[in-house]
Amino acid sequence: MSLLSFENATDPGRRQIWEEAVRQTINTEMKRSSEDEYILLRSGQLVGAALLVFVRSRALKKIKNVEGSVKKTGMSGIAGNKGAVAIRLDYANTRICLVTAHLAAGFANYEERNRDYRTISHGLRFQRNRSIDDHDTIIWLGDFNYRIGLSDDKVRRLIRANDLGTLYENDQLNLQMIAGRVFPYYSEAQITFLPTYKYDNGTDEYDTSEKARIPAWCDRILRKGNNLKQIDYTTAPLRFSDHRPVYATFQCTVSSIDEQQKEKLSRSLYDRRKRDIAGSGYNHEKTDEDTVGYNSIAEGLPPASSDRRKWWLDNALPVRSQVHPPQSNMVLNPARPSNPFAATHEPDWVMIARTEEFGKAERKSQTVPAPPTRLEEQRLPLSPSGHPGRSGSASGMVNAVSYGKSENPPSPSSTSADPSVGHKPAPPVPKKPVLLSTPSTGPNRSLGNVSKIGTQIPASAPALGRYTSANGPSNAQLSTPGGSSINAKPRSNGPRPTSASRPPPPPPRRGTKRSTARTDLLDDDIGDEGTTIPSLQPLRPN
Repeated sequence: MSLLSFENATDPGRRQIWEEAVRQTINTEMKRSSEDEYILLRSGQLVGAALLVFVRSRALKKIKNVEGSVKKTGMSGIAGNKGAVAIRLDYANTRICLVTAHLAAGFANYEERNRDYRTISHGLRFQRNRSIDDHDTIIWLGDFNYRIGLSDDKVRRLIRANDLGTLYENDQLNLQMIAGRVFPYYSEAQITFLPTYKYDNGTDEYDTSEKARIPAWCDRILRKGNNLKQIDYTTAPLRFSDHRPVYATFQCTVSSIDEQQKEKLSRSLYDRRKRDIAGSGYNHEKTDEDTVGYNSIAEGLPPASSDRRKWWLDNALPVRSQVHPPQSNMVLNPARPSNPFAATHEPDWVMIARTEEFGKAERKSQTVPAPPTRLEEQRLPLSPSGHPGRSGSASGMVNAVSYGKSENPPSPSSTSADPSVGHKPAPPVPKKPVLLSTPSTGPNRSLGNVSKIGTQIPASAPALGRYTSANGPSNAQLSTPGGSSINAKPRSNGPRPTSASRPPPPPPRRGTKRSTARTDLLDDDIGDEGTTIPSLQPLRPN
């Protein structure tokens, strides 16, 4: 098997030219030695990196599951100028993976090159989610771009002295592999050739441009697998690029299994074991594990469990704790460490002192009734006088109001005597919004001066019924659901009272039933002679 990796092949047409040229060159040599010809098994390309795999024609029947994949690392995985191309195959029963990579450039960017390797190694996937490491034989090759961490003058001086050992000691890839940051468990043969980068095209001189790039071993070949033996590792004397091509020769030991013979042997062993069991009277449904190791190691402890028997599920019942405190007023000690095997002087149980006052307070707290719900507020009974409460007296309303306002509700003894509400305390009384601007001292309430005609009562406010008025200067009257009337004085031509001169609003009335009368009643009752009809003021929040 032969593989070739190269760069600067962005155009697929150029890759095809390379494929044909390589195939013809190899087969020309094979004809001279009367060997089988090579054919292209598969090729892959990622922008400027390409990978070609050639195999002998006689080996095709042993190769299966050939797949290819690519992984971009340029610009955080967006661009394909950096990345890897991989091809995997099964040769007989040996899984082989071949990877060519072009990592990040730059003298000081070795950390970025390390990240590119990790991205490719973990991110490049084949079918069935197989990764590069899921193979028996792995070969990495390509332009890894690792540099030599010395100055340009010193590197060139060591090259002229052919001191490759000192150069390799300062090689970034060598140092990163020793530190375990990149290519773990991979091996590289001893480097016996000069740095392969960067040459002037067509010459053996290193970079003489203004950039004067430091010579380095950018092009490398690494291997991983116990069945690989490297034979050659050197460069080819080709001068058409600023890189010197690097090649290596490996000897790979593959495993081949006869599947038919394997199945036949497996069946023979199974039948033999089955006959032995049947002749000895052995119960195959019960193994030695069922009878060994189930004795308790200490008195009071359950026996050991296994995948077939679990003591906490005996008799199909879940386990329940049988531990009880020594006394009724003792609980587990919260100061003990959570680890039951840790040494501690804390006792297992501690006593809780329950004083008589604590018991009384607890019993008292259990007798406090729950606050009334909204539904109970709406079901508040009315007294004969029209006010909410338990009786016709003012005390019923006072009790209800005080319960709604006070933080401490009345005791159960004061509420249990009322048969109308049973044993529940009186709920709070719904508040009636303030509709009048002046207080009333007589049986009728005065609306005072109003400044707008046709103001409607909000839908949430209790309606006062039909507004009735006589034409002329006489006072208008409002009829209420209870049958009483409220006088409204006509609008006067005098100065409008200010907020400072206005009397304080009357106290809120509680418990008035809401009426379902219309709220647009003022629009239809303007007198024929232009009598000004006062409107009701809008709601005021309490």
